[in-house]
Amino acid sequence: MKTQLQPLTLFILRSFAMIQIMVFVVSCHQESPEAIEDIPKTTNSEPWCVEGINELRRGDILVRPNLNIWPGTATLANGKNFGHAAIVVKGFKHNNMDSLLMGTTIVESIAKEVPKALQVREIAGLVYHKFDALNNVNFDHTKKGSRYRLRLPLTEEQIDKMIDFALHQKGDSSSWHAAKYIPLNERADTLRNFDSNTSWYCSLLVWSSVYYATGIDIDCTAGYMVYPNDLIASPAFCNNEDHIGRARF
Repeated sequence: MKTQLQPLTLFILRSFAMIQIMVFVVSCHQESPEAIEDIPKTTNSEPWCVEGINELRRGDILVRPNLNIWPGTATLANGKNFGHAAIVVKGFKHNNMDSLLMGTTIVESIAKEVPKALQVREIAGLVYHKFDALNNVNFDHTKKGSRYRLRLPLTEEQIDKMIDFALHQKGDSSSWHAAKYIPLNERADTLRNFDSNTSWYCSLLVWSSVYYATGIDIDCTAGYMVYPNDLIASPAFCNNEDHIGRARF
């Protein structure tokens, strides 16, 4: 006699199968941090990111992936909660990742119970502090292998414009209810018109800063929400012979 599976068992097995199908495993080209400056040319057949960094530059984007359960998100492996994203406003160079992050300055929107004045803040890329308002471990060693450095081939003028936009939002509130906004009139390129939002979340701040400065939409899903996964998976950061747009560390 054949054994019949109970309904609960069937549900668990089917759910597990669906999860396996949904998970997109990001493969990376293995390179040591010391070799990043001399990365070999890439081709279409090579993996879509490189492994390891030893510098961060102004205008770089730091991202950790989010869970795939959120509606509308791009699907990536190793995500946790809502992930995180930030913009580098002052770069640094070091082979040790903790030292690299400690010497780097970022601007970010944080979803923490901190004073409103510090919810969109400028802070070092890694800070250990007992108060959340002054603490930043979003990209510390516990996230190794799930940290991405994204970089666009921008001019200095575009980088300045991108960073100025992000810094202009300091003092605004952080909220997942914030909405994407694209001005549609002839004055869309002016800061006053574009940054009408008074609340942000991490990846929205990054997306808006890039869009304002460059006109490039780095949300690969073009959804109502822009998740950290959507930034990581954006084709705007694909690597080519002349530019390393996406690296993991």
